[in-house]
Order: sequence, then C-alpha cells, then structure tokens
Amino acid sequence: MNAYGLAPLLLLFPAIGVLFNGLVGRRFVEADAKIGERWSGWFASLMAISSFVVAVLLFLALRANEFQAVIVPIMDWISIPSANFHVPWAIRVDTLSVTMMLVVSGVGSLIHIYAIGYMHGDPNFSRFFTYFNLFIFFMLILVSGSTYLVLFVGWEGVGLCSFLLISFWFDRTNAAGKAMNADAGRKAFIVNRVGDFGMILAIFLMFWAFGSLEFEAVFDTAVHMFETQHIVQFGLFSAPIGVVVTAITALFLLGAAGKSAQIPLYVWLPDAMAGPTPVSALIHAATMVTSGIYLLVRSNVLVEISRASFIEEGTAVFNLISAPDLIAYTGAFTALLAGLIAFTQYDIKKVLAYSTVSQLGFMIAAAGTGAYVAAMFHLITHAFFKALLFLGSGSVIHGMEHGHHHLHDHGHGSHHGHDEGHFDPQDMRTMGGLRHKMPFTFWTYLIGAMALAGIFPLAGFWSKDELLAHESFNHGSTFTIVYWVLTAAAFCTAFYMGRQLMMVFFGQPRHKAAEHASESSPLMTVPLMILAGLTLFGGLLNLPFASEAAYKASKVAHDPGINLALEHWLEESLPVFELAEEGVFAEEPPYTPTWIQYNVALISSALALAGLGLSMLLVYRRRPETAVSPDPLEKLKPLWWFRILPLETFYMKFVVPPFNRLANWLAYTVDWEFWHDFVHNNLIRDLFGSFATFLADIFDKYGVDGTVNGIGSATKGLAGTLRRTQTGFARTSALGVFFGAVALLVYFLWVLN
Repeated sequence: MNAYGLAPLLLLFPAIGVLFNGLVGRRFVEADAKIGERWSGWFASLMAISSFVVAVLLFLALRANEFQAVIVPIMDWISIPSANFHVPWAIRVDTLSVTMMLVVSGVGSLIHIYAIGYMHGDPNFSRFFTYFNLFIFFMLILVSGSTYLVLFVGWEGVGLCSFLLISFWFDRTNAAGKAMNADAGRKAFIVNRVGDFGMILAIFLMFWAFGSLEFEAVFDTAVHMFETQHIVQFGLFSAPIGVVVTAITALFLLGAAGKSAQIPLYVWLPDAMAGPTPVSALIHAATMVTSGIYLLVRSNVLVEISRASFIEEGTAVFNLISAPDLIAYTGAFTALLAGLIAFTQYDIKKVLAYSTVSQLGFMIAAAGTGAYVAAMFHLITHAFFKALLFLGSGSVIHGMEHGHHHLHDHGHGSHHGHDEGHFDPQDMRTMGGLRHKMPFTFWTYLIGAMALAGIFPLAGFWSKDELLAHESFNHGSTFTIVYWVLTAAAFCTAFYMGRQLMMVFFGQPRHKAAEHASESSPLMTVPLMILAGLTLFGGLLNLPFASEAAYKASKVAHDPGINLALEHWLEESLPVFELAEEGVFAEEPPYTPTWIQYNVALISSALALAGLGLSMLLVYRRRPETAVSPDPLEKLKPLWWFRILPLETFYMKFVVPPFNRLANWLAYTVDWEFWHDFVHNNLIRDLFGSFATFLADIFDKYGVDGTVNGIGSATKGLAGTLRRTQTGFARTSALGVFFGAVALLVYFLWVLN
C-alpha cells in the first residue's frame, strides 16, 4: 500500500478516539481517577498524533510525486441520477490540504497533551477529550474534502464542536448568576449560523451555475465560462458569469466572516474565552477560525475571476465595490479595530482573543488582495505562536489558581481590598512579577509575544513582512489603504502585547495569589517549549532558498518567483499561478515579491519596537500598584469607547432580544402551545381517547359484546323453551311426533302443489 492509501486513517484515528472516550472513557475515570485520566487523555492524544503521522506520510508522498494532487476515493456519498447530482466522499491530497492537515493535527496534538495536565481533576475529563477528538475529526474532514459539500460537513461539524466545548462548563455562573459559559456557547453557535447561511447560498448558486461541487470541476468550468463570456440561466432570469462568481465570492466572505470572526460577526470569539483554555488554543490556533482563510485560499480561482470581472466589466457587489476588495477591506479594518479593542482588556485570554481576530484580519486581507501564499504563511506561523500564547496564558491562570488555593488552605484573607469571593485568576490586574514564579512559562510566553509583535527574526516577523510587502509592492488605492491600515494594526499588536507582558510578568505581585503562584507541571510546559521552538524557526518555511527543491526549481526555470519554499510547495494547489502564466486574465493577478522589501521590513520593525517601547517604558513604567488602581490607559477616554462598540451594542439590542423572542415563541407558542398542547394533546391524545372510548363504550360494549351476549341469550332462551318440551312423559313425546308428522305432510303437500 502506498502512502495515499493511508489517507482514510487520517479521519479514522480521531473517530476511534471519540468512540473510546465516548463509550468507556467515563468508566475508566470513575473506576480510578488517576489511571483513568491517563487512559482517556493519552488515548485521545495518541489518536491525534497518529493523524499527524499520516499527514507527514502524505507530505512525503507528495514530495516524491512532485507535488501532484491525488484524489483518494472513500465512497459514492450522494447520487441522484435524475437530477444529475453526484457527490463522492473522497480525500483530496494536495499541498494545500496537507499543509492544513499538518497544522491541525500537529498543533492539535500538542494542545491535547497539554490538556491532560490542564484538565486534571475535572469530573468530566473523558467528555472533554471526546469533544476534543471530535473537533479534530471534523476539522480534518473540512480540509481534506474534495468537494464544497464535504467541506461544508466539516464546516458545520466544527461549529457544533465549538458550541460543545465553549459551553463545556455549562453550569458555571458569574457573580450575577448568569450562565456565562452556556451563553457564550449559544452566542458562538447563533452568530456562526449567519455565516453558514451565506455558505449554503453560495453552494446552491455554485451547483446551479457549474453543475458540480467538486473543486476541480468547479474551477475548470468557471474558467471556461469566463473565457467564453457565458450567460447563466436561472429560470426566467439570466446573469453573466462574472456576476454569478462575484455573488458566490461575496457569500463566501459572509461565511468566512462567521467562522473567522470578521466584521460584523467577530462578536462571538472573545466570549468564547469562557471555555477551558485548551479549547481557546485549539479554536484560535489550529482549527475553527482558520476555516474562513482556507475557504478563500481554496477558492482562489473564483476570487480572481471576480477581480477580473470587475476590471473588465465593472461587476461589483451592490454596484459599489469588487468582491476581492470587499474581502480585503473587511480583513484590514477588522485587524485594526480588534487591535484597538485589545488595548482595553484586562482578561489575559481576551487580549489574545482580540489579537486572534486582528491577525485573522491580516490573513483575510491578504486573501482579498491575492496574496494567497502570504495568507497561508501567516496562518501557519500564527498557529504556532498563538497556540503558544494561549497555552501560556492557561499556565499563568493555572499558577494563579494554585496560588489562590494556597491562600485558602492557609486561611489568608483578602488582600488590598480585593474580595476573595470574586477572585478572578484571569484578571491581569491581580498578576505581576510572575516571571520569577513561572520561569518556563515566562520565557516561552515572551517568545510568543515577540513573534506576534513581529520582532526579527521570529516567525511572525517573516509572515507579517511578506504580507505587508505584498500590499506595498502592488499599485492601486486598495493596496495602499490596506497596507497602511495593516501597518497601524501591527503597531497596535506590539503595544497591547507589551502592555500584557508588563502587567503579567514584570513588576511586583499585586495579589497574594500572584505571590504564591508556581510553575505548571511538565505536561504543560513541555508543549510550550516545543511550540516556542516552532515559533523561533517557523519563519524558515518561506525563506528564499530554505527549500532545496524550491532552489532547484528556480534554477531550472530561471524564475525567481518560485524560490520561496512555501510558495513553491503551494503553487501546485493554487491554479491562479498557472492561469496567470496562461494569460487567462486581461491583467495579471497581484504579484507577491520574492525577497525581503527592506523598506517595508524597516517600517514594520520600527513600529513594532515603538509599540513595545511605548507600552513597556512609557505607559506602564508606573504600573498599577494594587488590583484596584486605575489602568494608565483609562485616561485615554476615546480608546475606552472601543470597549462598548456599536456592534456589540447592536448585537445585544437588536440581535439577541429578537432572537430570544423568536426562541421563546418557538419554544412556548409553537412547540408547547401548538405542538404539545394543540397537536399532541388536543388532536392526537384527545382524538385517540375519544376513539378509544367509542371502541370501548360503543363498539365493544354494544357491538362485540352485544352480539356475543345476544347470541348467548337467544341460545339460552331457545334452550329454555326447548327444555320445557322435555317432560319425560311418553304421551308428550307421541304428541310431538304427531305434530312433526303433520308439519312434514303439510310441507310436502305445499311443495308438490
């Protein structure tokens, strides 16, 4: 069997993990918590690691096969011959899907191992790992499918898993008695349904226009239709292919905005911090939020056709803007907006959450401006350092909780007026000085923070630089605006990460819990060190001449455009490269420079250092001394306005109440009063009761019983009458014989006459 034949194991391993923990994991933990947790946690981790090994084998097979894509069929999933609708379930092994498989299973495996230590002692330990494996399973379905419909199955699956994991501690409430975890899970689920609606419409439109949902068939048909200026018929209506593809691309943006938390659907992601920290790491680094970027990069042909249609025919969204430009502006302004909101957060995880929204904006903007490789490059490096930061924040929270438990065990009271009953281990105002208490966590966190800020030579510097270089290199108002907006967002990133480092790790502890915090177990710190190593060297993935194959290819082709390792690897999965060479589009798609743009690198590095310096040296040099001291940034009132953004207010005023009213109407009026009371009770129960009463009281009593009883009574009456004739006297019997003979004689005479 070649390596491609192992592809189904990629999905089978996490599925086995789900079955194991779902069926017997709880019994193991209940029988012996210590041994049971090991079995449950390590078995789930082993399944994720096994998927990673399969992904590595597929990677090697692709290299040996000169990066040529292979379709591995699993089954004929849907087949409706009358509608000419066939959807196979097959695994697409190409460089783009394998890149995502490596990221999802590799980073996911490290998070699994970390979670064994983090979730130790949780009464629902095995349920947690059931959901975790399920999350990996659906994410791998999403990135491995060869059709948009299979991608959508994974798309919905990760949405379900996010709901289950965010609301994992569904019975927890805040100080006001509000079920914050359950509410956060519902919020994520509802907001994502808006984006999913766009995905469903796009898939319907795609099948109508192209007659297929398979990637290759869709792209080939779309290019052919574009070259022949095809008109698509929709019953009595018709539309040029450019209009149809632009509509599909815009609907994909709506879907990506939901899954990847972009304006206006970003509101669910910060609330998702209510879930356990490994969940935050998995969602933010390797799985769900990368779905939107993967969708847009995978659909690169459609995005470029939409761009070309705008240039040649003026096809625009609402007659205002091209679909790719709309994608680019959405990503860029999301990056800046989320960066500004992150300034005002005190929850250590919420700072990182808004940071994720911001960095996803960078990737979406890159996809909108045609920098698909740069988007994927930043997705990969971001997975490394964002997983590192989230797991590091979990280690900090773990250490703070340990310090708080130490106080409780030794009977310490409140400190600096802080109410111990409302101690929040995630509030950065209660931290400080943790670099001495948690040295492994500090140094790895520092590496992640510097990478996120874009400091040379860490992974974040290279990926962000390539992305900014693309915007700077190309001409046009969209590229110029996006470049400067993203540059401003990069400065924000450096500032809020400097602020977080100062509040968490430097200075003196501002709470007794911080004084007694201790380093986490090796189960938690070893994954941090591995991720720190990936963060240090992850930038090599797309450096010129980093790949021997890329170097040889560039020498043979005399083309400097393929001397970037990741670009050389991905170009086989991005048809836009070949279409550009073939001159399919009147104007070539945007071009990404293949070497460092020193002016861009210098500007971004200077701004990153300025952001860090401004926060660490100027603003937080006089950091809050106590937990109740005001944050220096609170003096900048306009900045605080971003905490109460109109979108959040809009959501809470105009989305949540109508949804609650709709949910109440569905629950009480439709489900309870109509379905339960009227249909079930009145129509079904009462009608059935009336019919049963009729059968029992009328039909059975007077029909069945009456007939049987009547026959019995008649027989009894006849028998009683006949019994009177049996007197035992001979004269009576002779009289009977006489009357019988007379009756026979009369009968025969009457018949003969």
